[in-house]
Amino acid sequence: MNRRFATLGALLCAAALRAAPAAAQTDSTTAAAPAPAAAPASTPANAPPLGSQVPRARRNLNMISYEEVRNAHVADAMELIHNLRPSWLRTPRGATSLTNHVDVAVFKDGTRMGSREALSLIPITVIRTVRFYSAVDARQKFGGDSSTGAIEITSH
Repeated sequence: MNRRFATLGALLCAAALRAAPAAAQTDSTTAAAPAPAAAPASTPANAPPLGSQVPRARRNLNMISYEEVRNAHVADAMELIHNLRPSWLRTPRGATSLTNHVDVAVFKDGTRMGSREALSLIPITVIRTVRFYSAVDARQKFGGDSSTGAIEITSH
């Protein structure tokens, strides 16, 4: 008799645990809604379940796209980069950066504008894309002393 109660208790616990994650994922707006109808029999076996979301594309860490620029509510390129990719503005640490002030180079349409202070002079309305180049890539593309990398802004 005790064995039956133990088995019944285990089954009830398992059923409660299966229902708990689904209940935790619903909010108050969808809790009162009726359960969705079962999928029709003509649905292919490899199709994703109804209600599943399409995975979002990963953003490029070295580029700010035109869409990201348009959706940003900022005034200039400095605020844009500070909000979306703040790691671009970090300078390397260590003895070389304490003695030699090195900063990221800024280019607009292939022309060197200066260092990070030049980003504040570029309004958001003229920016199409922004791209970050590592130190090696910046030396290959722009030459010179881009020892901490470069930020290239393309305009309309």
